[in-house]
Amino acid sequence: MGSIPFRQADFITSANKTEQYPELFSRGNRWMPELAVAGRSNVGKSSLLNHLFQRKNLVKTSATPGKTQLINFFTVDQQLAVADLPGYGFARVPKKMKVHWGRMIQDYLEARLSLQLILFLLDVRRDPTEEDKQFLAWLQDSGKRMILVFTKADKISKSERPKRIKSILQQLDLEDSSHVLYSTQENLGRKPLIGMINDAINDQNSTT
Repeated sequence: MGSIPFRQADFITSANKTEQYPELFSRGNRWMPELAVAGRSNVGKSSLLNHLFQRKNLVKTSATPGKTQLINFFTVDQQLAVADLPGYGFARVPKKMKVHWGRMIQDYLEARLSLQLILFLLDVRRDPTEEDKQFLAWLQDSGKRMILVFTKADKISKSERPKRIKSILQQLDLEDSSHVLYSTQENLGRKPLIGMINDAINDQNSTT
């Protein structure tokens, strides 16, 4: 598989059940490898995806955390599928709905055979919460490759950024994990993240 340049992104569909997941094929009529994006509901997931896709309003953003209640599927350059998972944490929704979200995400992680890589977004300013740690455990149990993306880097000074990253990695016991610092405001992180995604997808395909 060649390099994915992230030049053209398209919205495909939304789903909340496994039977609604789209079947996505590349030009060679092969299953597209899939990337899932996960994180707390106020971590800046929609803004990051719009920046990564270079499409201003492709992914809907909202001032109300937790507005996204479905898994939204996109394709990139007709080579890669991207699943935007519902955020967790600060969402002002009934407890019953939060339980449904948890089951929906867990079903996705277990059932989506084309899923090869997960971007786990964390606000670089914040210490991980118990919900973050629980979600990380879900991701690790899935056995999928993961890249940590530290968002909102522009909210703290450049001198503080390495300290915050080191502290969060230590708290999660992930000192050796793949990670990248990201800021949509500073146009920081897009190029290295695309490179990391390509490396992970190509490495996965070469070993299967």
